[in-house]
Amino acid sequence: MSGWEIKESENYIFNYQIDSYAEKDISKIIELQEKCYEDITNVIKVRLPYKIKYYLCNTPESVGQIYGDNEPCNGFADEPDKVYAVYNDEVKCIGHHEDAHVISYAINVPKSVAIREGFAMKFDKSWWGIDNFICTMIYYESGRYLNIAELIDDSYFYNVSCEISYPIVGAFTEFIIRQYGIEKYMEFYKYKDMDFKNEFNRIMGKSLGEVEDEFKLHISGIKIGSSEKDKFIKILGI
Repeated sequence: MSGWEIKESENYIFNYQIDSYAEKDISKIIELQEKCYEDITNVIKVRLPYKIKYYLCNTPESVGQIYGDNEPCNGFADEPDKVYAVYNDEVKCIGHHEDAHVISYAINVPKSVAIREGFAMKFDKSWWGIDNFICTMIYYESGRYLNIAELIDDSYFYNVSCEISYPIVGAFTEFIIRQYGIEKYMEFYKYKDMDFKNEFNRIMGKSLGEVEDEFKLHISGIKIGSSEKDKFIKILGI
């Protein structure tokens, strides 16, 4: 691609435009992404036999153009080894999220977007700088909580706000891993068909509804200061 530079690191090949913010920050970007790679691979015990190809773009429009569908987008993971991401003075779409997709796709690409995004959000840990669990608690208390049993269905997931769905599935994924272990979670992540509820029950020894009730109990017990809570509510637009 004309006007582009390439820089390789241990686990990545970074493509970025000449005289861009990405070029200026490329050393910091490499340092961050290599750390993210270690975080993810240490959890799931998988290392890719190839390098991840990053395309750091100036605008969402250029992400769509380079990916090929012309749909503006801040970040996108393309199986098996590519990440397209905006990096400019306002938007820096780097970190764990897209890498978690690409690395975990070497194991499986679950047919539920809620499972895929939940896994990526588990590594992000937050939404708009607010911890996933706190976001979920605020949505729960305000009556905006969305049930996991519904979110696991793509037709439902795609029709609700990602501002609500993403932190909820991220927090739920983290909760499962904490309570039931990464081995059981990854066994569930490897599931290739659509009967998610029965498979969840088989692996966890409890129904999805039972574990979600445990999750809600945990969420309802989260306490934060009133001023901090008011600040987060304002950020979330509630």
